[in-house]
Amino acid sequence: PRLRNSPLRPLFADFMPFAAPYYGVCDMMRRLTLTCVTVMLSDQHATFFIVTLAAAILAVAAQTQLRPHRDQDIDAIFTVSHWLVLLTTLTLLLRDTSMFNGKNIWLADGVMLAIIFLLAVTVSSTSFVHLFHEVRRIGASGKL
Repeated sequence: PRLRNSPLRPLFADFMPFAAPYYGVCDMMRRLTLTCVTVMLSDQHATFFIVTLAAAILAVAAQTQLRPHRDQDIDAIFTVSHWLVLLTTLTLLLRDTSMFNGKNIWLADGVMLAIIFLLAVTVSSTSFVHLFHEVRRIGASGKL
């Protein structure tokens, strides 16, 4: 109720009412953890990966369970972006373990890229279709 008349409404307008008061703050904490905290932990590889994996897993879980955005297409694209952060972290972890030596690491990278592509296609395919229809409609109208 208070957000309806708030001058800060543009900051919260994209979120569902249950998530509006806190989701933006939580997302900012996730971003700061992935950028600032991990930089401070770059010398300690084990702690770096634990913090990064924890932040990425919590972000995927919160996004998929809460679906905080009003627009389902935006939710789908945010879900894919959180999965990309998690899969990138897993790829870095695979590289760090030296499990794959020589040319085999490219096989692991190829598998991760295929998983990322399939994830993007399956989770957000309808979102991209809606996006292209909207861009086409705006282009046909001649107005931006």
